[in-house]
Amino acid sequence: MNRHILRTNFLEHRHGAGGGPSCEKRVERSMHSRTRIEWKRSARLCALVFTAALAFGCGEFGGGSGGSSGGGSSGFLNLSAQAGGVEAFEATVYPLVTTYCTTCHAGSGPGSPHFAAPSVSTAYQQITSQGKVNLGNPSASRMVVKLVSFNHHCWPPSCATAGAEMAAAIQAWADAVDFGSGGVSVDGALSSGSQAFSDGIVDTGSERYFGNLIALYEFKEGTGDTAFDTSGVAPAMDLDLRGDAEFLSNWGIIVENGSLRASDAASRKLYDRIADPTNGTQQYTVEAWVTPANIDQTGPARIVSYSRNTNERNFTLGQVEYNYNVRNRNIDPGAQDEGTNGLPALQTEDADRDAQDRLQHVVVTYDQFRGRRIYVDGVFTDDTDPLPASRLWNWDPSYTFVLANERSNNRRWMGQLRLVAVYNQALTDAQIRQNFEAGVGERILMRFDVAQWMGAGASVEFVVTDFDQYSYLFCQPTMRTPAPNGSRISNIQIAVNGDIATSGQGFQTIDTTSSGTRQELSRQCTVVPKGGSGSDDTFTLVFEHLGGFQNVVVEDPVDPAPVILDPDPRPVNGLRDFVRVNEAFARITGQSTDVAAATYDEIAEQLPPDYDVRSFVSSHQVATAKLALEYCDALVEGPDRSTYFPGFNFGQTADLAFDTDGERQQIFDPLYARMVGSNLVMQPTEAEVDAHLLALVNQLTAVCSTPAGCTDPNRTLTVVKGTCAAVLSSAAVTLH
Repeated sequence: MNRHILRTNFLEHRHGAGGGPSCEKRVERSMHSRTRIEWKRSARLCALVFTAALAFGCGEFGGGSGGSSGGGSSGFLNLSAQAGGVEAFEATVYPLVTTYCTTCHAGSGPGSPHFAAPSVSTAYQQITSQGKVNLGNPSASRMVVKLVSFNHHCWPPSCATAGAEMAAAIQAWADAVDFGSGGVSVDGALSSGSQAFSDGIVDTGSERYFGNLIALYEFKEGTGDTAFDTSGVAPAMDLDLRGDAEFLSNWGIIVENGSLRASDAASRKLYDRIADPTNGTQQYTVEAWVTPANIDQTGPARIVSYSRNTNERNFTLGQVEYNYNVRNRNIDPGAQDEGTNGLPALQTEDADRDAQDRLQHVVVTYDQFRGRRIYVDGVFTDDTDPLPASRLWNWDPSYTFVLANERSNNRRWMGQLRLVAVYNQALTDAQIRQNFEAGVGERILMRFDVAQWMGAGASVEFVVTDFDQYSYLFCQPTMRTPAPNGSRISNIQIAVNGDIATSGQGFQTIDTTSSGTRQELSRQCTVVPKGGSGSDDTFTLVFEHLGGFQNVVVEDPVDPAPVILDPDPRPVNGLRDFVRVNEAFARITGQSTDVAAATYDEIAEQLPPDYDVRSFVSSHQVATAKLALEYCDALVEGPDRSTYFPGFNFGQTADLAFDTDGERQQIFDPLYARMVGSNLVMQPTEAEVDAHLLALVNQLTAVCSTPAGCTDPNRTLTVVKGTCAAVLSSAAVTLH
């Protein structure tokens, strides 16, 4: 028995084991009469009822896991019938996942959920509670999409055939349970009237701030190749959809390998209204509702950019893994790259992990007093702009406004855009908060009739969003009743097509009393999985307490979560992550992190992201070596080189500077002492390091075999930089 909602009259249980109808008949009869729900709020009475029921031998109360998935006469809300039941799953999809998915999804690997667990009941609970299958449309199931569209660990002969095999298994599951017959009936439960998604009315939501708006994209088009600028400010800066950028049905754009681009002529209005020395405001705001596809994107991956290529821009909002990155071009002399690339960037702190792969409201403001500021979900991130604010007079009016990529198409960003806006004003904190609270996307107001329980005119109202292709977002349940009666309202659950999924039930914790004509029950939201009919899905609310009536809800014990054991022992050593690598290199060489700031901004995402040495790959080593060269270059070209390498003659040509062992040791010894260190566990010995450095020096000075080969005095500096970088980027430094 996964779940039973018991609706019986206490007096019927008192008569019992002797004459009269059987326990099962009495329960069935009581369920078909709404008046028999009227055993009231007393917890003591509920306990007596349950005890009496058990005493009369009705432990399964009408069917348990054998309840009908088509809404049979028992009327029980039985989750073992939800989405099919364990037996149907075990005979169809379970053999497939246990054949191909156990490495990651059996409970001992890194994958979640554990739908290939050795326990069928655990696997079933995992696959249904996280909405990985769509019995109404098997090909739209997340498990199928991952195979076909994302090539996710496919099996032979191809991802297409693997996806087709998985879709066929899910269809067999649906056929086995006669899915589409209505699911589990909630008729007779303590439930509301039902509402289809199409029955709702469009909710305008809270009022957005529109002052000083110069470009606005709400992505309501749904189809076509153009996202229109609806700001009303001429010229319209409409965007052409390129690559795989396409509209979402619920207002938005999804991009995996494409972009949205304005014409150069239309993009000019940003310069004219923001940066023009005569008429520009010298301040602006970029606002975006975004859902990053993942937190592995680097580059920075361009979300919103007004630029020419990877090295020339007016402004950019980008993503670097868990961080948001902002570049802005101004005339301050401290700008890097001659001010053309908007560096140094303002980036959110690594530890804050502000960028997440969920819907977020991200705002960037710039003005002459505070410089760049970043806000996430209405809150200032407290990150300080490293570059003083200054005029924007060096903006280039010929640059192009682009979303989800660079104009040169080599800094792609993947995810969803729900709204993008540009203002020629730095919005205030209050205005940013106002726009965050106004929300985004098509929102539907749905009112569920509960007059039967709460009296004439009573309803529970939700704001519902068609969140994505897999789910709905239900927000802010509000009780509306002309005559609040002080009755208890608790444990609200949402049934989709008569089926209460085990996920998306965020309002089960509601427990309050009816006290007002318009009473907000919760300010929270919950994500509810879609059923099989898309926009025709029908919703019903089910309550434990409402209007003086009660359902007794008896939950089965939940199986303990499987303990995920690491089959391999963890390494005793770890890696320095990207932040610590940068800090370590700066301290070891005695340089400021500023000397490599531009390189670090570009390659930070290619450096090790965490401490697990097992995650180290070749791209990490390449980035580490590149960063090491920047610090060694600054050291050798700087004024402190003679202190770092005492006695070495940097003015000699390479054929003379390294021709004796003593001269070479003037470089080798400081590198070993400062970067490696002696008497440390598992570090290489000085002799081992010297042998490798000698081989490197011999290779770099091989050109000196002819007198003309070493005439360039800079070769000596190059050899020192090379040996320095070889040690600095080695495991002796990065491994700890």
